[in-house]
Amino acid sequence: MPDEVEESSEKRRLETLASPLSRRTLLGGAALAVGAAALTACTNSTDAPAASSGDSLLNTNQSRGTLNETTSRLYPPEFYKDKSGKPAGYDIDILNLLAKDLGVKLNIIDVPDNAANIANVQSGKADIVSAGLVNTPKRSLVLNFTRGYVPYTQVVIVPTSGGATSIADLNQPGKKITALTASTAFFRAQLLFPKATVTPLAQDEALLSVATGKADACLIEIYLATPFIAQHSNTKLMNNGQAVATEFGCWGIVAGDYLLWKYLDNWIAYNTDNSQIPGMYKNTIGLDWVQPS
Repeated sequence: MPDEVEESSEKRRLETLASPLSRRTLLGGAALAVGAAALTACTNSTDAPAASSGDSLLNTNQSRGTLNETTSRLYPPEFYKDKSGKPAGYDIDILNLLAKDLGVKLNIIDVPDNAANIANVQSGKADIVSAGLVNTPKRSLVLNFTRGYVPYTQVVIVPTSGGATSIADLNQPGKKITALTASTAFFRAQLLFPKATVTPLAQDEALLSVATGKADACLIEIYLATPFIAQHSNTKLMNNGQAVATEFGCWGIVAGDYLLWKYLDNWIAYNTDNSQIPGMYKNTIGLDWVQPS
C-alpha cells in the first residue's frame, strides 16, 4: 500500500537500535492484564526491552478510553472517507474491532501522507499508524512494526497494444517505469528495473502515464490496478496480473513499547488464525487472503 519513508534524527536511531527485542510472546488477550511482574515472568531478562508495562501505551489507551490512530484516508477501499465524510474501509473496520477488544473508542487522525503519520507516532500524538506501512529496515530504525495485517500483491500495468510481457522486456535502457512516490512499489521497481528509468509520481499520474503513452509500465498494487484498467481500455495487466512481488502492510508504533507491540502482534495473529481478518480482507478488498510467511 502507498507509504512513505521518514528520516529520523541520529538520537532516535541510536535509541531504537539500543532497545533489544524479546522473542517471547504473550498469549492472546492476556496482555491486557499483564503487570510488570507478569511481563518479567514471561520474558527472558537478558533480552527484554527497557520499556515496562507501566510505561506502555497499552495501559494508557485503556485508562483514557481511546486509541489514537493516524492514517491518510485517500485510498479506497482500504482507508477513505465515505459519502458522508466518515472514515471507512478495510483498515477502519479492523481498527474498530481492535478498539472493541480493548474496550476503548477509536479516534482517527487524518493526515495527508505517511511522513506525517510516522511523525504523529514519534511525537506521541498518535498511538498507532495504520496506513499499510511495510516494515523496511530503514523504517524499523524509528518504529516497531507488527506482523502483516494486509497483503499487497504488486502487478505491472502496460499498454494494451505492444505492451511488455516480462520483467526482462521492461528492464532495458530507455524504458520508463512509474510508481507511487516513496511507496514500497517504487522501491521494488528500482530493484526489478535497474536498467530502466523509474519515476516516482502521485498515484493518478503514475497510472495515467501508461494510458497516455508517457510510460511503458506502472508497478502498483493489484487492488488499485484493477479498477484503473476497467476504466482505461488501452491498458492491461501484464501476464494477466501475475504477481511480481507480495509484501505486507503492518501497524507501526513508537519504538521500545514492548507490551503494546506484542499485544498488537498477537491480536493480529489470533484474528488471522480464526479467519476474521482474512474474511474482512476478502469482503472489502475483493481478493483472496495471502498468508504472511
